[in-house]
Amino acid sequence: MRLLRPTRPGRGGPSGPGDVPVSVAAGAAPCAPTDADTAAAAILAVMGEAHQISPIRPEQATAAAHTLADAFRDDPLLLILARDQEARRRVAPWLMGRLVAHGMRWGHVEGNEDASAAAVWLPPGRTTVSASRMLRVGMGAMPFKAGLGATKRFVAAMSATERLHESVEGPHWYLVAVGTRPARQGQGLGGALVEAGTARADDAGVPCYLETATDKNVAFYSRRGFDVVSEAEVEGFSIRGMVRPPR
Repeated sequence: MRLLRPTRPGRGGPSGPGDVPVSVAAGAAPCAPTDADTAAAAILAVMGEAHQISPIRPEQATAAAHTLADAFRDDPLLLILARDQEARRRVAPWLMGRLVAHGMRWGHVEGNEDASAAAVWLPPGRTTVSASRMLRVGMGAMPFKAGLGATKRFVAAMSATERLHESVEGPHWYLVAVGTRPARQGQGLGGALVEAGTARADDAGVPCYLETATDKNVAFYSRRGFDVVSEAEVEGFSIRGMVRPPR
C-alpha cells in the first residue's frame, strides 16, 4: 500500500471501530468508466460466481473496512503504525476506511455477499495514490487518529513502498489490499478475489503488482503467479514488492 506521496503519472499510490462511516468524498462523482472498468465487470461476473463476488456497494463500505482491519490487525504494516494491540484496534478500521473510500472512487472494491472478504484494486492509469486524493478521503486526520509519531512511521513505510513500486514499468493493476475476516478464512475467498483481479489483468495483457510483509503472504501470492521483484527493510520488517506477469 502506498499513501501520502506526490502524484506521479502512471503509478499507484491502509479507523474507532463500529461507528466510522466510509464513503466516497461528499459531493464528488466517481471517475467515468474506462475500458479497464468494463472488462473488469465482465470478468468479475464470471470469476465471482462460486463465491458470489461482486463490487462492494456503498452501504457495505464500512463492513469492508472492518474486514480489512481484522485481516491486517497483526500485519507488519499495521505494527509499524502501532505496536500496541489496543491502538491498532482503534486505528485500523479508520485507516482501512480511507483505502476503501479511495478504491470506491478511483478503483474497484470487491467482496463477497456480506463483505467478510474484500479487495481494493486500482486499474491501469489510476495506480497513483496521491496525497491530494488521500486528503480528499480524510487521510489528513491521521495525526489526530493515530498520533504524530505513528504518522511519521507510517509515512516512512509508505515512502519505502513507493520505491518498491518503481520496479513496475508501464500499465498494471495494483492490488492495494485484500483480506478476509478470521471466521471466514480458509474458505477460498481471498484466493477468489485475487484470481478475479489477475484474470482481468490477463485479459488486458498487463501485469499485477502488490506489496506484502509476511512470508506466509509471499507463499500465498507465489502460488498465484507472483514473484518478488523488490524488497525494503522498515522498522525491522521486510516489505516485498511482487509482480505477476500476464498469462
